[in-house]
Amino acid sequence: MAKRTDWDLVVVGAGPAGAAAAIAALRARPDAKVLLLDRAPLGRDKVCGDGIAPHAVAELAALGVDAVRVEEHVASVRLVGPGGTDAGALTTSPGYVIPRAEFDERLLRAALEAGAEFELARVSTLTGGVVNERWRAPVVIGADGSNSVVRRAIGEPANHGRALAVAIRGYAATPPGQPIELTIRWDSQRAGGLCYAWAFPTAHGTTNVGYGMSSAAPHHNRAYLERRLGELLPEYDLDGVELTGHTLPLTVRRPRPAVGRALLVGDAASLINPFTGEGIYSAIASGALAGAAAMGAEPGRTYAGALASRFGRQHRQTTALYRIIDFPVVLNTVIRAASKDPRMFDRLLEVGLGDAAFTPADFARFGRYAFANSRPAA
Repeated sequence: MAKRTDWDLVVVGAGPAGAAAAIAALRARPDAKVLLLDRAPLGRDKVCGDGIAPHAVAELAALGVDAVRVEEHVASVRLVGPGGTDAGALTTSPGYVIPRAEFDERLLRAALEAGAEFELARVSTLTGGVVNERWRAPVVIGADGSNSVVRRAIGEPANHGRALAVAIRGYAATPPGQPIELTIRWDSQRAGGLCYAWAFPTAHGTTNVGYGMSSAAPHHNRAYLERRLGELLPEYDLDGVELTGHTLPLTVRRPRPAVGRALLVGDAASLINPFTGEGIYSAIASGALAGAAAMGAEPGRTYAGALASRFGRQHRQTTALYRIIDFPVVLNTVIRAASKDPRMFDRLLEVGLGDAAFTPADFARFGRYAFANSRPAA
């Protein structure tokens, strides 16, 4: 239990973004007094696909954290378009599947080993750098997820409509003989925006299965999500599988990342990729940028600039392109190109899982595949 009331940094939320922020702050200033607050104890769970991209692993390695195990490695990715177009390949860099209850605990323990302190507490107020009228710091980092208290306290509204997705997730037994690969299957019954099912096998003989879609869809209720999950992943027995729901704030509408000396990271900053739903890499990356900035003279300005430098081009592009994924022909064309050209497959993963953006050459290649597919057969 942390007794101190004055801190150099208070981080609200002890998930990947919060843990990364604490570690980065302590790497920048080892003598800093850093407090992590979370309403859930060590080993908390979160609705997520559990996929840890190589980009996230590299970001953690830069912080001196090794949070993955060899047996959790999944080398193959399969993408299935809404029309059934299928692209599968071994990735050039390894990805991992780690249940969030395990992954988040590893990162929080790494933060504690680095010198941070942890308090189990539900945060309800932030006023003038004072959290819950008790903990005071010159900088407060909001890493408290899609329903961020810190975000509301600084006057930034929550996402809604097409800028917010809803998802359900559970753990089903992995069928005998099922390929060990990360599968994303986009839905043909599209209602606009992000809309797909996933199946990510863990090292425990189970597969993380889930379905996510835009909250703007008129039928985004739980019954519909559960039905489409079963229809898109018929190879999995979902009887008795506990399905949990959550919201995903997408990058197509983002709050100001810094207001005064309050900084927003991860889901609190709406940093979830609208094409893939990936948010762990951006959570870790933004947390690390914010933690380092918090130890400097102008934390808000430094963090906002660093975040824009890292993600700005991708955010502008995904916002501009988000509406075209409403059309199944677009996803089918992109996945068809990936199935025939390894370079395009790798580019899809870079944009969908990292901080890259498509180049003019990428669009030209997609255009050639679209044109070739539109020509009538001889």
